[in-house]
Amino acid sequence: MFRSITKNIFKKSFRPSRLIYTPFRGIKLHEYQAVQLLKKYDVPVPHGQLATTPKEALTVAQSIYEMTGTGAVVKAQILGGGRGKGHFKENELQSGVHVAKNPKDAKTIAKHMLGFSLVTKQSGHKGLKVNSVYLVELLDIQKELYLAFALDREASAPVLVYSPAGGMEIEDIAIDTPELIFKEHINENSGFTDEQIERIVKNLSLEDHHDETAKAIQNLYTCFHNTDSDMVEINPMVVCSKKGVLCADCKITIDDNAAYRQKELAEQEDKSDETPNEVAAKKYDLNYVPIGGNIGCLVNGAGLAMATMDILDLHKGKAANFLDVGGGAHGEQMIAAVNLLCNDETVDVIYINIFGGILRCDLLVQSIMEANRENPFSKPIVLRLNGNKSEEAKALISGKERELGIHFEADFDGSARLAVQLAAEKAAQKE
Repeated sequence: MFRSITKNIFKKSFRPSRLIYTPFRGIKLHEYQAVQLLKKYDVPVPHGQLATTPKEALTVAQSIYEMTGTGAVVKAQILGGGRGKGHFKENELQSGVHVAKNPKDAKTIAKHMLGFSLVTKQSGHKGLKVNSVYLVELLDIQKELYLAFALDREASAPVLVYSPAGGMEIEDIAIDTPELIFKEHINENSGFTDEQIERIVKNLSLEDHHDETAKAIQNLYTCFHNTDSDMVEINPMVVCSKKGVLCADCKITIDDNAAYRQKELAEQEDKSDETPNEVAAKKYDLNYVPIGGNIGCLVNGAGLAMATMDILDLHKGKAANFLDVGGGAHGEQMIAAVNLLCNDETVDVIYINIFGGILRCDLLVQSIMEANRENPFSKPIVLRLNGNKSEEAKALISGKERELGIHFEADFDGSARLAVQLAAEKAAQKE
């Protein structure tokens, strides 16, 4: 039973950031933008081209067919993961990634993608509007692998997380065969040692492609380092019978603190996909990511946020978001965070889980009360407080719980269970 629970949690939430800490925020690039960036660093990628209309998709597919003699893969461009298992809200098209056997197929597929909303596990029920599609050559893939460069805060060093088993089911690999997940910490200035490269190539079972693999990995790290990236994820890196090693899909997130020196990349950021919540979160410097559930979570600290999402999942609930106010949040930020969840129509219950360190619990409660004065709460709130000034916070709210719609619960497990119960009741009322 424990294994099945753990697998379910890990499968839903596995990212490189689960093995090493990576910030949720950052400047996100579309796949086609990430591929262009990789090209600048001489990283091998498939031939591909962007299209913004069905007619352009037809022309691009014809070009790919003439150049390669193969079909094309049509990929919806959104700033979110899970495209392959997503679906379009306004029509019956399943998946945001399709193989087109001929140019006419590519045009038809593009017609059903462009201008429509792709719903994925990360997009929320409204989905993300597809404004462009990226067409790439159809590859003769013999093997799929996984690579991700990120930052390991505990080790104070960049790290490469990699596996000889890649593709869409990397989450299952991490649970079923964790021995196939490897990590290599990297010297920030000198990069990989020869010994590390040899070990990586061996662990990936790419001895027959040693030189091109080594070069690709070295160049990927240079790209990661020089662009101030939080993450460069290749899933999958593939081995093809004719073209050898290629990075078939790529996600890149740039540290937004480095925007001042990565101006060209910052200017490429597509903000059309940003929801009002994401715009508000950026305005108040809040770490916010929608997830798709109906329990709005407000926490302080990424570790507590992940633990909160996991315990909700354990009790068969689902977080609507990752919302981290951090340790140094001020009153205005906290009011904005509460209002953000109150105004989110996907949220049925608000779960505030705070461990006060730098953040004072009494100031948080004052912010909650101020937010209610500005915009009276219409959703139940489950409140768990521990740490700095938590007793003072409890005194402030004592006797006002019913007025504010607040359910105070000090126990972590108990508060999570209560949030899940209230969310289920609210969802049932909607049916």
